[in-house]
Amino acid sequence: MFLSKIMKAADHPYLKGKGGRHPNNELHHLNMAFFRHQKGLMPLFIIGFGGSIFVGLYMIRLAMKTTDVNWTKAKDERITNFYRNKQMKLINPGGHDYTNMSDDRPVY
Repeated sequence: MFLSKIMKAADHPYLKGKGGRHPNNELHHLNMAFFRHQKGLMPLFIIGFGGSIFVGLYMIRLAMKTTDVNWTKAKDERITNFYRNKQMKLINPGGHDYTNMSDDRPVY
């Protein structure tokens, strides 16, 4: 009997009727009409979505262009030691010679 009272209460008009909880809790403000009405939020959304797209593209660039990611998962010497004696930085202000620098590093 207690369970049937709970089930009947879920069908009460104060939940789904006019002015009830269910229509008031809907996400009615997440549509284009609300977005057009709130003119001050447009730059915020544009900058937010633009920044998200920029971060996503930069993460894809890091995954494709850097030397830290090995997409082939091979332990081949020509892949793992390709950058052994090469300069990784764009600018070399110290003037270091990278051609024989790997001789001082440990080989694992």
